[in-house]
Amino acid sequence: MKLAISLTCISALLIVLPGCEMTSTSVTSSLDSQYTLSDIRASIKCDASYQCKVVGIGERLTCGGPREYIIYSTKHTNEQEIEKVVANITRQEKLDNEEKTPAVSCEPVMPVQTLCIANTCQAVPL
Repeated sequence: MKLAISLTCISALLIVLPGCEMTSTSVTSSLDSQYTLSDIRASIKCDASYQCKVVGIGERLTCGGPREYIIYSTKHTNEQEIEKVVANITRQEKLDNEEKTPAVSCEPVMPVQTLCIANTCQAVPL
Protein backbone atom coordinates (compact mmCIF):
# COMPACT_ATOMS: atom_id res chain seq x y z
CA MET A 1 0.00 0.00 0.00
CA LYS A 2 2.81 2.41 0.91
CA LEU A 3 4.58 1.62 -2.36
CA ALA A 4 1.46 2.35 -4.40
CA ILE A 5 0.94 5.67 -2.62
CA SER A 6 4.62 6.57 -3.03
CA LEU A 7 4.57 5.72 -6.75
CA THR A 8 1.43 7.80 -7.20
CA CYS A 9 2.98 10.78 -5.41
CA ILE A 10 6.25 10.52 -7.33
CA SER A 11 4.51 10.16 -10.66
CA ALA A 12 2.25 13.13 -9.91
CA LEU A 13 5.35 15.25 -9.33
CA LEU A 14 6.98 14.02 -12.54
CA ILE A 15 4.02 14.51 -14.88
CA VAL A 16 5.47 17.78 -16.04
CA LEU A 17 9.22 18.28 -15.92
CA PRO A 18 10.05 21.94 -16.45
CA GLY A 19 13.18 23.12 -18.23
CA CYS A 20 15.75 25.66 -17.15
CA GLU A 21 13.88 28.50 -18.78
CA MET A 22 10.30 28.18 -17.66
CA THR A 23 8.13 30.65 -19.45
CA SER A 24 4.45 31.14 -19.08
CA THR A 25 2.78 30.33 -22.33
CA SER A 26 -0.37 32.27 -22.95
CA VAL A 27 -1.12 30.20 -26.04
CA THR A 28 -3.59 27.59 -24.85
CA SER A 29 -5.25 26.53 -28.02
CA SER A 30 -4.80 26.22 -31.70
CA LEU A 31 -7.03 28.02 -34.14
CA ASP A 32 -7.74 24.76 -35.92
CA SER A 33 -7.93 22.42 -32.90
CA GLN A 34 -10.62 21.46 -30.45
CA TYR A 35 -8.10 20.90 -27.61
CA THR A 36 -6.46 23.35 -25.24
CA LEU A 37 -3.24 22.73 -23.34
CA SER A 38 -5.35 22.26 -20.20
CA ASP A 39 -7.41 19.60 -21.97
CA ILE A 40 -4.26 17.74 -22.95
CA ARG A 41 -2.88 17.81 -19.40
CA ALA A 42 -6.22 16.57 -18.06
CA SER A 43 -6.49 13.72 -20.58
CA ILE A 44 -4.67 11.05 -18.61
CA LYS A 45 -7.30 8.35 -18.06
CA CYS A 46 -6.35 4.98 -19.54
CA ASP A 47 -7.17 1.28 -19.68
CA ALA A 48 -3.71 0.12 -20.82
CA SER A 49 -0.18 1.55 -21.05
CA TYR A 50 -0.25 1.70 -24.86
CA GLN A 51 -2.76 4.56 -24.52
CA CYS A 52 -0.27 6.68 -22.53
CA LYS A 53 1.89 9.07 -24.56
CA VAL A 54 4.52 11.72 -23.86
CA VAL A 55 5.10 14.80 -26.00
CA GLY A 56 7.72 17.54 -25.76
CA ILE A 57 6.30 21.04 -25.84
CA GLY A 58 7.78 24.49 -26.09
CA GLU A 59 11.27 25.73 -26.93
CA ARG A 60 14.22 26.18 -24.60
CA LEU A 61 16.22 29.19 -25.67
CA THR A 62 19.60 28.22 -24.21
CA CYS A 63 19.74 24.49 -24.85
CA GLY A 64 17.23 23.86 -27.56
CA GLY A 65 14.77 21.03 -27.31
CA PRO A 66 11.43 21.03 -25.53
CA ARG A 67 10.71 23.21 -22.50
CA GLU A 68 8.85 20.36 -20.84
CA TYR A 69 7.26 17.00 -21.46
CA ILE A 70 3.56 16.46 -20.93
CA ILE A 71 1.68 13.21 -20.57
CA TYR A 72 -1.66 12.46 -22.19
CA SER A 73 -3.81 9.49 -23.07
CA THR A 74 -5.15 8.55 -26.47
CA LYS A 75 -8.25 7.05 -24.85
CA HIS A 76 -10.22 10.29 -25.11
CA THR A 77 -8.02 12.48 -27.32
CA ASN A 78 -6.91 12.53 -30.93
CA GLU A 79 -3.13 12.36 -31.36
CA GLN A 80 -3.12 14.47 -34.54
CA GLU A 81 -5.07 17.23 -32.80
CA ILE A 82 -2.68 17.18 -29.85
CA GLU A 83 0.29 17.38 -32.22
CA LYS A 84 -1.26 20.49 -33.80
CA VAL A 85 -1.68 22.22 -30.44
CA VAL A 86 1.87 21.32 -29.36
CA ALA A 87 3.33 22.44 -32.70
CA ASN A 88 1.52 25.79 -32.52
CA ILE A 89 2.69 26.46 -28.95
CA THR A 90 6.27 25.48 -29.83
CA ARG A 91 6.21 27.64 -32.98
CA GLN A 92 4.97 30.63 -30.96
CA GLU A 93 7.66 30.15 -28.31
CA LYS A 94 10.35 30.00 -31.00
CA LEU A 95 9.11 33.33 -32.36
CA ASP A 96 9.01 34.83 -28.86
CA ASN A 97 12.55 33.57 -28.11
CA GLU A 98 14.06 35.30 -31.17
CA GLU A 99 14.19 38.55 -29.21
CA LYS A 100 15.52 37.07 -25.95
CA THR A 101 19.08 36.55 -24.77
CA PRO A 102 20.06 32.96 -23.90
CA ALA A 103 20.83 32.11 -20.28
CA VAL A 104 24.41 31.29 -19.30
CA SER A 105 23.69 27.76 -18.08
CA CYS A 106 21.41 25.00 -19.19
CA GLU A 107 19.93 22.20 -17.14
CA PRO A 108 18.63 19.20 -19.03
CA VAL A 109 14.97 18.34 -19.26
CA MET A 110 14.81 14.62 -18.79
CA PRO A 111 12.36 12.68 -20.95
CA VAL A 112 9.84 10.48 -19.18
CA GLN A 113 8.18 7.19 -19.91
CA THR A 114 4.56 6.51 -19.00
CA LEU A 115 2.60 3.59 -17.71
CA CYS A 116 -1.09 3.14 -17.06
CA ILE A 117 -1.31 2.71 -13.28
CA ALA A 118 -4.71 2.68 -11.55
CA ASN A 119 -6.38 3.79 -14.84
CA THR A 120 -4.24 6.93 -15.02
CA CYS A 121 -1.23 7.62 -17.25
CA GLN A 122 1.65 8.25 -14.90
CA ALA A 123 5.28 9.25 -15.38
CA VAL A 124 7.98 6.69 -14.73
CA PRO A 125 11.57 7.95 -14.58
CA LEU A 126 13.91 6.45 -17.17
